[in-house]
Amino acid sequence: MKKYISNENGASEIITFLVILPFIIYFIVYPIIGGLFLIEKNELTTIVNKKLDRAIVEGQFTTTLMTELIQELDTKGFKQDKLEITITPSVSGDNENDTYAIRGQEITIKVIYKKPHTFYYINGKLGSEDIFYPKTKVTGMSEKW
Repeated sequence: MKKYISNENGASEIITFLVILPFIIYFIVYPIIGGLFLIEKNELTTIVNKKLDRAIVEGQFTTTLMTELIQELDTKGFKQDKLEITITPSVSGDNENDTYAIRGQEITIKVIYKKPHTFYYINGKLGSEDIFYPKTKVTGMSEKW
């Protein structure tokens, strides 16, 4: 190391490397964090889709099913206080277990985790925060007569 520092060419090579190093690290870390963001969105979609499959058979999200959904999301790291869950039509998402969407009616659940992913900060906070919220919208047709 002393040889490179004492040599003028060696010192310029080290300085050049130190200047370029942050860019090299950024170009390696960026796709990794971007991939983790996509994995998180996919995980959210998988959990919600699994619960929707059960809900379309019953014609609604029962209180038990909704509790299971929130608990499963919580165990995967999606904290309950930051979740926004919207279910349409309203009869399939109310707290009444005896109302339901009739057969053929579309049931949609939209889940947004209102905390920006690390990918937002890696992008230099470009764009609005809500673009980097993990979110999903899943639709199915009611099978309840």
